[in-house]
Amino acid sequence: MTEGTGHVIDPAGDARRALQEAVAAHGPQALSDATVMDNLCRTQLTTLPGECILIVSAARADVPALLSDKIPELGNYGAIQSVATTLAAAHDLDNAASLWVVREFARALGLIAPGGTQLTPRPAWSGTGAEAAGAAAAAGVAAAGGADAGGTGGTGVPAGTGGGTGVPSGSGVPGGPEFTPGMAGGPQAGMAGGPQPGMAGGPQAGMAGTPAARGSSGSKLLTRNTVGVAAAIALVAGYLGVAAVAHLSPFPAKRAGPTSSQSTGTGPSTSPATNPATSPATSPDASPDASPTSDYDVLLTKIPAAIQGRDNCHLTGTQYGAIAVSQCSRLNLGAGTIVYYLYRSQAALSAGVSSLLSGANFHKRRECTTGANFTDFLVECQSDFNNKTPFMTGSIAEFTNTSNQPIIITSDKQQNVMAVLVGTNPGDVLAYWKKLTWIVD
Repeated sequence: MTEGTGHVIDPAGDARRALQEAVAAHGPQALSDATVMDNLCRTQLTTLPGECILIVSAARADVPALLSDKIPELGNYGAIQSVATTLAAAHDLDNAASLWVVREFARALGLIAPGGTQLTPRPAWSGTGAEAAGAAAAAGVAAAGGADAGGTGGTGVPAGTGGGTGVPSGSGVPGGPEFTPGMAGGPQAGMAGGPQPGMAGGPQAGMAGTPAARGSSGSKLLTRNTVGVAAAIALVAGYLGVAAVAHLSPFPAKRAGPTSSQSTGTGPSTSPATNPATSPATSPDASPDASPTSDYDVLLTKIPAAIQGRDNCHLTGTQYGAIAVSQCSRLNLGAGTIVYYLYRSQAALSAGVSSLLSGANFHKRRECTTGANFTDFLVECQSDFNNKTPFMTGSIAEFTNTSNQPIIITSDKQQNVMAVLVGTNPGDVLAYWKKLTWIVD
């Protein structure tokens, strides 16, 4: 599945497998525990920061409980769609991304079929009988070999798919991992003669063909649909023949091996699966463009390397209206912990600061400056600041929490970042803040 930005979500199915393994190991309650999901992301899904944001957000919202409430009223797929819409609105998520994570939670809970690895989505065909078969052939016969096992139909409800989806043989799931009742023509099981030899990827999901009718004498009646299927087979065979000569998919031209002057393993991969730039330009199965940089990756560029260390900073969801949050702990600095929040705009940043302070029951009693200078840690103070070198403007608030830890909540308007600095000594945490080394210039 792809979200609105074109980013392919969980392209290799790693997140899907990790969620299913977590339920197998810890039980269904693991999906409602944000701490367990965050640990899963940090240990198994470090290469999927965007997916991790979705997974942790779904756990915080207790998606399993929301599904349990909605299923009696809406059924499994209706509940998935409803909960996805609720989650997207509550956490400001892309609708397609929200639908993906809710469906994967439902899949891990056993509410829908386990499914296989997601592949590149393909468009659904309209029309019936010969028209559908002709459209399939004209479209390149669905890239000769697979469908998105987790794809969605026009309503957002997961649609059924045909062969090549990774469904275990004999699973009993009609038409693929997520069959939608009422699909025109139904699954092609029972199609006269079984799957057609030479048809790429097996019978085409959603093709409206039906078994040929038999007369009383037992002779087969050649219907329009049967003619359409035969035409599709002929077109497929013709396409594959031309493709083999022209090196089109699924017959890409052979690539020249490395010259003797190249050291094995030192150059970039020439496999289309690992290096999209080397894929044939004419292949309909060419890998999608590289995923855009995630919001969490953008946030990490604003956190100094000295703070990130080797494994100090971890994804922690999207609280207080932020689009990415990272908590950095075990810091040998004036602040032992710093939590960073990234926002889309200065207005969103300002709202996030206000929201956090309100949640901490903060009440401003004074300015944090003495003669325009930040000289002492003053409890329940808040001020704006304007630094010339490095240039930075923002706000700062100082207070102590219920554990008597000194806390500074500050913002950098140029970076659209809010940072929460937590220390043990009030003077040390303020002295560290004044160095302005807690964020990249």
